[in-house]
Amino acid sequence: MKVLITGGSGLIGMALTKSLLKKGIDVVHVSRQKNSKAGVKTFVWDYKKNYLEEGALNEVTHIVHLAGAGIADKPWTMARKREIVKSRVLTARLLLNKVEELGLPLEKFISASGIGYYGAISTSKLFDEQSERGDDFVAECCVQWEGQAQKFETICDVAIIRTGIVLAQQEGALEKLESTVRRGFGAPIGSGEQYMPWIHLRDMIGIYEKAITDSSFKGIYNAVASEHVTNKAFMQSLAKALNKKIFLPKIPAFIMKMVFGEMAEILLYGSRVSNEKLRSSNYNFHFEELDSALKDLYQ
Repeated sequence: MKVLITGGSGLIGMALTKSLLKKGIDVVHVSRQKNSKAGVKTFVWDYKKNYLEEGALNEVTHIVHLAGAGIADKPWTMARKREIVKSRVLTARLLLNKVEELGLPLEKFISASGIGYYGAISTSKLFDEQSERGDDFVAECCVQWEGQAQKFETICDVAIIRTGIVLAQQEGALEKLESTVRRGFGAPIGSGEQYMPWIHLRDMIGIYEKAITDSSFKGIYNAVASEHVTNKAFMQSLAKALNKKIFLPKIPAFIMKMVFGEMAEILLYGSRVSNEKLRSSNYNFHFEELDSALKDLYQ
């Protein structure tokens, strides 16, 4: 088995690489630059030039596609929106074209996606993998992302992982939230009643490893923990884990929209997402309750 990971220098990519290497699984990365923080062989690619360095796919049996411009890293200008979509869709298209050109006997293509597929809305509905798509920008991005990944089905099995907020200490979204709480600026956002589907990094890696090693694991899965928590409850649990208190009132929605523009939608809205399909696949979660997940990160 040999696994090629795109986006290998990111939060999930780094952790997954380290875990696979410990299990004796061969891992290579593709990146825009010829270096790797994970210490594995890295091949250069450039989807804008339809370029993938020769040898990148040699003996590769599984591809894990995590690459993509950060959704919340920069303001959503039209140019940034195009980059967010193209960096996910066109990179997958490049890989498919190269796999077909080489006649590579690929066993599985595993792609990230997001629970943003269901749209930035707050409802009482519990969304599962069969629920309808949303109608905003992130939902459209996820639809195109998944659609390109599913084109691999003509040559191999495909698994798509719709991911919630990944909890990892000093990284990702949790790092930003932690910083506000530690400085005394933590507060619920908007109504505070929007849900925040989350997952511990350890479970995120466990799910990807299951996708890689379990031939029956294919199709679309929601990667979220079982406990449904609102933004208000999340911030309170985080403050408790950090031995801090929430002093400030809720941050009004109009302020979030003034600061973040359209991007504020992903912070102001959120619904419950079901992980029943994942649980039925015999994946056993390490962390299903937020308090225990945060305790693990901050104890």
